Amino acid sequence: MKFSISREQFLQPLQLVSGAVERRHTLPILSNILIKVSEDALWLTGTDLEVELISSAKLEGDFTEGEITVPAKK
Repeated sequence: MKFSISREQFLQPLQLVSGAVERRHTLPILSNILIKVSEDALWLTGTDLEVELISSAKLEGDFTEGEITVPAKK
């Protein structure tokens, strides 16, 4: 996966979906955010199994499709 996006374009959807993610959870994967690049858009998904938030940002330029999860909070 490869993409380029400005910090401002990335932070807005990231902050939105991180609101659905709980820090401590019995399933560790639920403490992560799914980042997906497909069809000229960056998709961010966060869930706690009751609420799911999905946000996107348009990508311009070169990108390679892919998916990864990263911790939602430091």
